[in-house]
Amino acid sequence: MTTLIVIQLILAIFLVILVLLQGSDNEGLGFGGGGSLGGMMSARGSANLLSRLTALTATLFMIMSVVLTIAASVGSDKNILDSLPSINNELESTSEPSIPEDN
Repeated sequence: MTTLIVIQLILAIFLVILVLLQGSDNEGLGFGGGGSLGGMMSARGSANLLSRLTALTATLFMIMSVVLTIAASVGSDKNILDSLPSINNELESTSEPSIPEDN
């Protein structure tokens, strides 16, 4: 379980970094602006690579979230609805509101 949480944390950090590296309308924190890196890492090539890496990382993050949720619920036989306070008990225990007297 700890390994899954560490992987989730690494994916979250990597996803944030990838989002920050992407340029917004050719401005921002994106790299490869002048196309000086050539070929794969030109402005257009880096945008495609970053977009694909971001989509892949986001997909892995969502899959890991579901896996962690399932892994956490497998060992527990507790139902979340059983832990909620009963509405009937709350209504019976409260007294009628009192109207304050004029001062």
